[in-house]
Amino acid sequence: MKQKRILIIDDDADLVLALRMVMEGEGYLVEEASNGAEGLAKMRAHLPDLAFMDVMMANPLDGYYTTQEISEDPQLRNVPILMMSSIADTPYAASFPTDQYLHIIEFISKPIEPEALLEKVEKALKGSEKGSKKDSKKDSRKGSRKGSRKR
Repeated sequence: MKQKRILIIDDDADLVLALRMVMEGEGYLVEEASNGAEGLAKMRAHLPDLAFMDVMMANPLDGYYTTQEISEDPQLRNVPILMMSSIADTPYAASFPTDQYLHIIEFISKPIEPEALLEKVEKALKGSEKGSKKDSKKDSRKGSRKGSRKR
């Protein structure tokens, strides 16, 4: 089985180190980026199986804008994203667009316990695998259902 690649996009070096230790301890291959632009470049160079995305990096909404770019890129849009932030506890909370579409699997408030985080990672990875399998099954079943339907 191929080792799953996780990209951590966050400018907090201490958090990145902690995430790296937890993820590598579970056998994941980890890469990191300290802002959205660097994260996009790394995603395009080596497509990850999952990405952690902070909100506040180069600017207060860097992660939000980066997820928008990811959603518009056909090569990247299927990468599951777990957005992690403490923006709710900052003066920037009101500027976060809660009424707009976020191209993420889940929003996680920092801090989070490692066990809970690992559960979310496993769920997101399984969900992305099921989604691709479900789509291929759906396509193959459509043809067979049509032929067996009574009129």
